[in-house]
Amino acid sequence: MAVLVKQSDGTRATLLSRHMVGRSRLADLRMSEPTVSGEHAVISWTGREWRLHDLGSRNGTSLDGRRLTAGERVLLARGSLITFGQDDNAWVMTDDDEPALLALPADGGEPLVARNELLALPSDDDPVAEVYRNALGEWVLEHAGETTRIADHHVVRVGERELVLRVPDVIATTWDSSVPSPHLSGLTLRFSVSLDEEYVALTARSAHRDLDLGARAHHAVLLALARSRLEDQKTTPPASSSPGRLGTSPESAHGWVYLDDLARELGLDEQHLNVAIFRSRRQLSEAGIMGAASIVERRRPTRELRLGVSRIEIITV
Repeated sequence: MAVLVKQSDGTRATLLSRHMVGRSRLADLRMSEPTVSGEHAVISWTGREWRLHDLGSRNGTSLDGRRLTAGERVLLARGSLITFGQDDNAWVMTDDDEPALLALPADGGEPLVARNELLALPSDDDPVAEVYRNALGEWVLEHAGETTRIADHHVVRVGERELVLRVPDVIATTWDSSVPSPHLSGLTLRFSVSLDEEYVALTARSAHRDLDLGARAHHAVLLALARSRLEDQKTTPPASSSPGRLGTSPESAHGWVYLDDLARELGLDEQHLNVAIFRSRRQLSEAGIMGAASIVERRRPTRELRLGVSRIEIITV
């Protein structure tokens, strides 16, 4: 994410992919200084870099001490000093990463910022809802067992909080298979399970390397989903492997389990099951796996879910 910090008082502004600055009620960074125009300037992400565009403001916009001409567009970078209207209204760009998905509290306050295209609401410790990119590159909200595609300004209520989701206008990164950063779709998941199943370790294997994800309690959920998908693969092989053969089914039909049945099998309530799913997603995303949120897929309106990987190995240790 990119951040502007006001020099005089430390006020922070996390930038959207298109961030308007001004006194207008429509401004994303709303200012009260009388020398700032209603629609003063726009800061926008081009897909590679941040740019500043003065909108013909009356008192001007300056970058690093140089006043821009009306309508001028200039490149921004970390450390850039921007002044809007007057010298004491100066802001420093302290971070120039690409824009991230934000959840803005409707009653004000600090925004919640997604990490690795995954956001838990209201927090990582209490993931009542999740927002992430699905396998198609669409932003989706997962809440109360339902998965819904969302657009910019989508409003979600979590408990007593109302949050406005600001979706970045950024195309999902294209996976380059020649780069060693693994994508979920290219992984094989290997589960190492003790006889009593108290120990479940997971390794994510790609063409370039193996990622040791250790032994975690939340791996038990993935293991149960993996077994269901393997069972369907054995009993009803994919139609593509046996065209015209009776008893075959498309791979898209494999591995689906009703949420209530899975929770009952694991001895968990729905809340704890959702926490385990979020922790699985977070662990994979922090390990640098692209598309990590699709490790568990959901199907509406049946409240079914399944493992998002078809290549699975389970060994006893």
